[in-house]
Formats: sequence, C-alpha cells, structure tokens
Amino acid sequence: MRLAPKLVPALIVVLLASCSSPGVKPETARLAAWTTQLRDSQPEEAFAAVYNLGKAQLIFVGALHENQSDSATFRMINDAYSGFEVDVAIAEGYPTSKGANPPRLMEYAREEARNGYQEGGESVPTIAGAVQEGAQVWGGEPDDIEIKPQVLGRGFSEEDVLGYYILRVIPQWIRERRIDHAGDERLQALVDQELPRARGALALESAALPDFAAWASWYQATNSKPIAADFTMEEVGPLQNGSFRSNKIAAEVSRARDVFLHELIIGHLQAGNTVLVVFGGSHLMIQRPALDAALGLPCYTGPDLKDAPARCRRRN
Repeated sequence: MRLAPKLVPALIVVLLASCSSPGVKPETARLAAWTTQLRDSQPEEAFAAVYNLGKAQLIFVGALHENQSDSATFRMINDAYSGFEVDVAIAEGYPTSKGANPPRLMEYAREEARNGYQEGGESVPTIAGAVQEGAQVWGGEPDDIEIKPQVLGRGFSEEDVLGYYILRVIPQWIRERRIDHAGDERLQALVDQELPRARGALALESAALPDFAAWASWYQATNSKPIAADFTMEEVGPLQNGSFRSNKIAAEVSRARDVFLHELIIGHLQAGNTVLVVFGGSHLMIQRPALDAALGLPCYTGPDLKDAPARCRRRN
C-alpha cells in the first residue's frame, strides 16, 4: 500500500488554487449554468471524465445518487481505485473545513451492505477505497455560512436559504427509505429534527422557520402548492430556468458550491496529487467547460472506467 501524501490544511489547498502555477489555474468563469437544456444532455447513467496533468490526474465520477452496491456508480468508483493511483478523494456533502480524513467520513469505510443496500450511498465505496489505497479523504463543500451571503446577495431571504436547505434533504430521505414520498406523515418529524441543525449551520435565530408548520407554509408560498406526494426531485435542482422558485434558490447555492469545488480540485492538482472526485452527475456537467479550459480536453469520457487507464497513461 502506498503511503498517504502529507496532510495539507484545507485553507492552503484553496489558496493554492488562486496562485500562479505553470500550465494550470482555476477557470471559474467557465462553469456552465445548469439549465433544462444542460440537464437534458446529461447521460442517464453514471459517467466519468479523466484528465492528465503531467504526473497528476483527475478522475471525476459523475454519480447517480444510488444505494445499491451493484450499481454503475459503485462500480465506477471501484474501477477508479483499481485503475489509478489516487492520492486524494473528494466526496460530496461534507465540508472541506474538517480537514483530511475527518472521523465522520472515515466511519463510512466500516459500513457493511445489507442485501446489497448501502445506506451511506456512494460515500461508502469512495471512503473505503481511499482507506485501502492509502489516499487522503476530503469533503468537497464550503461551509454553509460561506454560502449564505452569496445567496442573500442575489435577493433571497434568510428563510429562503433555510427553507431550501430543508427541502433539498427530502430526496435523500426518500432514497434512505425514511419516507416513501413528501406526503408521508413521517416527514414532519424529520423536518423538525433537521431545522435546528440547519439554523445552526447558517447562524440563524430560532425564530426562523421555527417548526414544520412554518416550513410547510414557506414551501407553499415558494412553490405555490402544499408539500405533498406530488413533490418532484426536480424542485430541488439548481435549474436557472426551472419552473419553481426553489430552483432559483438552488441555482445560487449550486453556483457557490461549484466555484468552491473547482478551486479545490485545481489546488490539489497544483500540489501534484492525482484526484478522484465523486459528485453528482450534474456537477460534472457544470464543471466540464471550466475543467477543459484549465486542464485541456479529457483523455477519457464515458460510462466505464476500465478502459480509461490505458488511454490516460501519465507522463513521467
């Protein structure tokens, strides 16, 4: 097993991305807008893009958020570790500020599947593979408190940010089988449990959407319908030209997240690391123009990483 690279504080990694470095620099202005047109051009299955940067490489798995251990997403993650010498793995949904190998993330390495069902989703093979490979694990998210002012600056309220942060967890609760749909009576308890955590992360007072009833009223005012079984996953999508007001809030949150992720990726590549990123497929679609501008065209794109190592041999 290879030794893990020397730990680098998250702040240094982010700062590296803004420093001058021969051949690579961030291209955040090239990040694509997430529109219905871009959404419709996204592959239906998990897919990947691989880039060469001298000895360093970037393997970006555009995941479907799945929980089945025999899914295409899980297979691609495992193939990435089999085919490439990964130094750094970046996982969706966890803050970079926790540093390398945060204990909460490392717990996923010990999670076992039950009848092929992995509660932790694609985080499990991402973290378990990194541990086996001797790679660092980093969360790929800015802190929520960093996102809030960027969304408020676009004309949304604190309650809009908080309300959306709760709304975006509903698809996860459905995937984890905590509820069957958004009209499930169990939703109220989940929302009431999540509200204090989200308020704390956003540094909001307890009076902001104090309970499920207040949140449900916000939802109805925002998307012009009551929260019910007809909720669709598209409502949490960051579609700039989406049909719901929640899409507009999501678009601002997504923009802040993708700028942060792009700079984080470039920073690790500048440090000479081979990087595996596992984020939802929409993020890879958004990142592609910026990554192409920063790194050149990928040496591989597609749904099967088994052939990628032969096409993407590193330069000595």
